[in-house]
Amino acid sequence: MPAKTRFCQLCASEEGFNTLGSQPNRKHNPGDLRHSPHSSHAGEDPNAIGIIDNVDDGWADFERQARLWASRGLTLQEAIFEEAPPGGTDGNNTGAYLAFVVEGFNGAVVVQTPMTEVLLIPAI
Repeated sequence: MPAKTRFCQLCASEEGFNTLGSQPNRKHNPGDLRHSPHSSHAGEDPNAIGIIDNVDDGWADFERQARLWASRGLTLQEAIFEEAPPGGTDGNNTGAYLAFVVEGFNGAVVVQTPMTEVLLIPAI
């Protein structure tokens, strides 16, 4: 199962999922999620990026996480700041991440667009 929403598709690309051998690719975790219904840590740090058995479950977990952000009333910007918080151990450049995602929607959304609307846009 590939991404269902453009949001998850764009985030997975920014996370490096489409790069062979990258951590999200190796761990079948397109959202680079630390905890999700199908993830485990198999002897790794419990706060590390979760290992998911297969890519279909990885996409399902990421799409679920996006829906959770929408159900909490988050905007696109707020969801990105949760997905890739500034700095931290990952050294995220959250501003660049947000800009990449917004640009990927080709003008269909802005940073303050509610996630409920963002998730209506299907993957391409």
